[in-house]
Amino acid sequence: MTGPPENGRVILDSGGVSALAEGNTTARAVVMRARREGRLLVIPAPVLTEVYTGRRDHAHIDRVINQIDQMIETTPERAKEAGILRAKSGVLDIVDAIVVAEAVAALPVVILTSDPDDIGALVDAAGARDRVTIIGV
Repeated sequence: MTGPPENGRVILDSGGVSALAEGNTTARAVVMRARREGRLLVIPAPVLTEVYTGRRDHAHIDRVINQIDQMIETTPERAKEAGILRAKSGVLDIVDAIVVAEAVAALPVVILTSDPDDIGALVDAAGARDRVTIIGV
């Protein structure tokens, strides 16, 4: 991870959660480094909608969720910011927009994602590229 200084947050989108659940080596390395640097692992609550079904075969997802330091509830203000980012960027995914809106509110951050193109477009729309590190998995 280059970019943000020690401390801060690593925000996971659904792809980041899934990558960790599947044992992706890049995702695991990001989490290990985050822990060493004292960063918080964070998931915006809407990410759960994309990754969690409660099926018994989701035990790996549950383990990832249990490792998270903070679950962020989306406020109306943050939801409005996400809508503005969607309009500016042309990205249609609502949850990705919420992930980036939450990231911008907590700069500097790292975003662990399986969709670096859309996340990048949203970060650019927010004018925050210099304070957000995007790691694709």
